[in-house]
Amino acid sequence: MTHIINKKKQSFSEKKNIGGHKLGGVDLNPNDDLLLSAEGEKGQEAYYKGKKMDYMDYYSELDDRIQKKKRGKSITNLGVFSGVSFDDNGNIIK
Repeated sequence: MTHIINKKKQSFSEKKNIGGHKLGGVDLNPNDDLLLSAEGEKGQEAYYKGKKMDYMDYYSELDDRIQKKKRGKSITNLGVFSGVSFDDNGNIIK
């Protein structure tokens, strides 16, 4: 049996989302900004708004959305930590 492998890179919009984003009737991905796709030999790849993200960060984001929903907060904002700089005394600076 011969298998033809198409190595053309798919765009984000062409990728099939295999992630389960509905839990208990709650849509954890209402804006379709999270995507989990099967990437052949690479395994699964995770994306947020079309940009690749770490696989574990994807699952962490789903868990965060569940926790936010339980507290009655918005689940569509991804929490991003941009970092903090400190001066010589350990005080936070911009």
